[in-house]
Amino acid sequence: MTGEQMLQPTAVCGVLGRMTEAHRRRADSMAELAEEEGITWQPSYLLPGLTLRVTNTAVVQRAERSVSAAWNAAGQIAPQLLDQPWTSTAREADACGLRTNARGSGTVHGSVSGCQVLYVHTAESAVFFSTRLRWLAETAEELTPDWQAWSEILAFGAPLAGRTTFTEIRRLMPMEYAEVTDSGAVRVSQQHWPWEDYTPQAPPNLAEVTQETIAVMADHMRPHLDGTRAGGAANPMLSGGRDSRMLTALAARESAHPQQLTAWSTSSDAGSALEELVAAEVAETLSVEHRIITGRYSAFGEDFADYAEAVDFQASFHFWLMPVVRALRTSPGAIFDGIGGGVLLGGGFADPADARPRTRRDLQLSRIQARSRYLTEARKVLQDSVSVAVEERAYSGAWPTAERYADHPNAHTLTSYLLRTVPGISPAPAKVLGSAQPTVMPMVTDQVAQLALKLPHQAKADGAWYPRLLTAADPALRGMPTADDLTGTRHHKRRIASREGARYLANLIRSGPAAGLLSAELAAADPATAHGVVVWQKLLNSQRSQHLIRGLALLTLWLEQYGTRVTAADPLRIQHA
Repeated sequence: MTGEQMLQPTAVCGVLGRMTEAHRRRADSMAELAEEEGITWQPSYLLPGLTLRVTNTAVVQRAERSVSAAWNAAGQIAPQLLDQPWTSTAREADACGLRTNARGSGTVHGSVSGCQVLYVHTAESAVFFSTRLRWLAETAEELTPDWQAWSEILAFGAPLAGRTTFTEIRRLMPMEYAEVTDSGAVRVSQQHWPWEDYTPQAPPNLAEVTQETIAVMADHMRPHLDGTRAGGAANPMLSGGRDSRMLTALAARESAHPQQLTAWSTSSDAGSALEELVAAEVAETLSVEHRIITGRYSAFGEDFADYAEAVDFQASFHFWLMPVVRALRTSPGAIFDGIGGGVLLGGGFADPADARPRTRRDLQLSRIQARSRYLTEARKVLQDSVSVAVEERAYSGAWPTAERYADHPNAHTLTSYLLRTVPGISPAPAKVLGSAQPTVMPMVTDQVAQLALKLPHQAKADGAWYPRLLTAADPALRGMPTADDLTGTRHHKRRIASREGARYLANLIRSGPAAGLLSAELAAADPATAHGVVVWQKLLNSQRSQHLIRGLALLTLWLEQYGTRVTAADPLRIQHA
């Protein structure tokens, strides 16, 4: 297969506005950093008010006095969508993009789901934008740590509300945009997010909604399965759960060459040995080629550091994906990922049945606490004063989102989506898997969200909708248990809690600037001793304390990368508002 026939992962960078020579030099430097990472740009768009570089997964349309562009992690955006307002493009293709006019005015916009990753750095009369935060950070004149964002990484796993680890740089949230006006003013704002309009309706014909939901996902996947790209190959991710098996079944059903499909499984490090075995049973049932990639204990440190770099140190969740990502880089074909299934289809992010008697404030707080449950173990990992400060900061950062949707019929779902799915989970498909091959996320398309959010909560509660969806995708999946159904408890040691994992994390954190944040017990636990490594292993074998340790490790690696370039780099500042 020739290079021209293969899609490259999506990459974009540039600057829009009333540009100076310094602006252009910075845009060139960003592009050079990308090239050093192996990015191959299409011919550049260099205009008086725009410098734009894209890979061949983006679609660009140039007129006499304007440029329109759109891109997402999946590629294959219909060019005619550029003839519509950007809000329609963002919604219909779940695409980021830009629309520019004469003299450097225009808009750089995010996607409807917010799961497509785009960073912006506003400057005087211009806005720099990039799919990679590093390209912005490495070329910025000034960088300031955002300790609010780091509190949120520790508590939630990622910065909230578009914050990044730098105060100067922002990630665009659902339907957000950065605009340069005709006068040269720059502002970041948000168009109306249509998902707020999707509310539970009178009891529908659930069978019809189920069939329509499956049909919408199949339609979204089909262009990547028609054999015109990558020789018909495709790569559904297949865990031991429901969402991935649904997409694997649809990929097999819709593919022009199902023998070219490969389902990929790896351990999520959640501690269940059955995940890969259940995935293998699903693949055999669907007659799909299956590969299981497992991470080695000895390679834990490399995997963690590579993941941190891949997500620009902005999320602490999916380090265990790295071994399978390396294999996927040599396996052409779109990747299918089930992000959003649990929150939109599975009904697992809703208020409890006894929610009605609670006060409005109590409900808001419970929605925040559900996504920051790791903080219940904070004093085992952090100094008491640090633990208190992180919790206060994290809750204050989440409160505006909880307040915005306090009275919404889908309050808990939307709050959870914006506190977890968008900031913390989406970098895994968009940037980690998306660094290997074009990555498709069918469950966060606008049409699927609309169908799911309009269903009454009782139709989805505790996964009640899944049996219908799975049967509609392929009747062979009817009644097949998941790994969670079969285990309920862990059956093997987490790789992160191995001696190798514990020693890597302990040495990394204790020898770095974040050591001053550690609890007395962890600060004294020397991993070179048998007792010390066991102390770390015990905490790493618990999901909540493990989460906090991962956040400290991420902070340490970030400071290794940027500590000499940022002002006020002392992590103890996290204690001060």
